[in-house]
Amino acid sequence: MLESENERLSSHLADVLRENLKLKGMTPEAIELNLPGLLKQAAGNASSSSVTKPGNEQRARNKNDNAPDKPQKGHGPTPQLALEAIEETFDLDDADKFCTGCGGALDEWEGAEDESEVIESVQRKWIIKKCRQKKYRCKCGGCVVTADGPDKLIKGGRYGLGVAVDAAIAKYDDSVPLSRQVKMARREGIQLTTQTLWDQLYALAVVLEPLCARIKWHILGEPVIGTDLTGFKLIEKGGSKKKQVWQLSCPTAIYFEMLDSKKADAGKKLFMITVGDEEVLRFGGIAMMDGAPELLAIANDLGFGTAACWSHGRRNVLKADKEAPGQVAQFLDLVGELYTIDKKAARDPPPGDTRRGYRHLLDTEKLRDLRDTESREVCQRIMEWIPKQTCVPGGLLKGGLQYIADRWTRLMRFLDDPLIPLDNNRTEASFIGLAQGRRNYIGARSDRGTMVAARFYTIVQSAHVNGLDGHKYLRYAAMAATRGDEPLLPHEWSRNR
Repeated sequence: MLESENERLSSHLADVLRENLKLKGMTPEAIELNLPGLLKQAAGNASSSSVTKPGNEQRARNKNDNAPDKPQKGHGPTPQLALEAIEETFDLDDADKFCTGCGGALDEWEGAEDESEVIESVQRKWIIKKCRQKKYRCKCGGCVVTADGPDKLIKGGRYGLGVAVDAAIAKYDDSVPLSRQVKMARREGIQLTTQTLWDQLYALAVVLEPLCARIKWHILGEPVIGTDLTGFKLIEKGGSKKKQVWQLSCPTAIYFEMLDSKKADAGKKLFMITVGDEEVLRFGGIAMMDGAPELLAIANDLGFGTAACWSHGRRNVLKADKEAPGQVAQFLDLVGELYTIDKKAARDPPPGDTRRGYRHLLDTEKLRDLRDTESREVCQRIMEWIPKQTCVPGGLLKGGLQYIADRWTRLMRFLDDPLIPLDNNRTEASFIGLAQGRRNYIGARSDRGTMVAARFYTIVQSAHVNGLDGHKYLRYAAMAATRGDEPLLPHEWSRNR
């Protein structure tokens, strides 16, 4: 009886939904396409009807799919190839070297030791180096030469270069506020203050300013870049105000600059380099962006091209997941084909390359051919699919498809240039570290603080996009800069290691 009643209620619910969708203007074909997902939502099982996994934008996999399951990863020991191995031998106490049966002395059984591994943590050690700088003089008395001392950022200061490098990585890569670093250092035996660490960070940021300028120059010379902006809080007495973090990106570098405003007039200087009043470099390629009006205004004013982001288009259509799950699924399948085609042009990673994703491995000429044939055909199908959709007037699906239509020309730009990515995800992903830091230490407390943050995020994120350890690269760059040398850019250093 219960099963019969459930069937009757389900049938009635389907009829009500059909009538409701019909009144909203959906065609019978669209109604039947979306009905299964809407019925699951009405039954309180929305997660199983969603086109994406809960909490993210990845496609939800159907349990009935014929795709082979990925092999389950076990919980065995993780290889630790980078750790130093130290041998330690454990022996019996003298009192235990006698047989418990006869009382005779035990003989060592050569070659029969049990072996095991233990991973241990050794606490960081702070030391005071007593430095003696030898002096040399000539017998004539007219020449005295003193040996160079240890690398320091502040002349006459007490702290070595490593203190600033470690503090910078902890704050701008690991998102650990200075106050927490001070607390951790005191457990390790040294008495520090946040002012001490801040002085070291500021001094290092000043030394590395030319490196950041060269990173910006490198990006503006690229034919295709990404750009985006986000907020950052400046904490002042009596309140706070919002700064804007503007970003430029290319496959081998990331550049951040914090400005007072998100207006086009403020951000225009990001796309050029001036010396005094003279403009020496202006970006003239294609900028991948999300379509923010400020960025479009800058592009129009400075005369460079723009390309639109398929990820943003996909995201806007995805908002209609609960309104028209069937139609959303069809659109996501079509966009997914574009990404599948791009992946066909990926080469195998070279030995030791630990970077995630496939974009840094693309064969440009192969990708050009694929986009001119297969991708162009998929885009044609998307263009034909959109006008055929019956949408609820004023609904989310209509808004999402209108977003795609309004940017169609710029969305198609990737077909003619294999250097243009499908989306602006690399640029957006580079904001993750900044967003985590913004949440952990709230923001900056001065304009100098925003400058310091921008410089260190520039260096650390540029190291990351090249698959480098941010700490190792920053230490190298800091040592080179303090000694008066010009540090290699991250992608140059990666090739020359």
